[in-house]
Amino acid sequence: MVIPSDGPYRPGDVLTCVADGYPEPSYQWTVGNGVVVSNTATVVLTGSSFELTCTAFGNVTDRCSASLVVRGSGIWQC
Repeated sequence: MVIPSDGPYRPGDVLTCVADGYPEPSYQWTVGNGVVVSNTATVVLTGSSFELTCTAFGNVTDRCSASLVVRGSGIWQC
């Protein structure tokens, strides 16, 4: 889940990726072309347009993941 869960998103908004798991999941934010922009749970939007994907990874023997795409106005900043 991404908090806040609905837009419209504006520059300055902080998006937080949230997932349950044990041990604590790791996170990765990527832009539309797959480039990693953050390896933390949060990003800050700072203008222009964006397409961000937050992926949460489970740190277990059989690694699992879940992704959520967020689109709108703004670009990421770690």
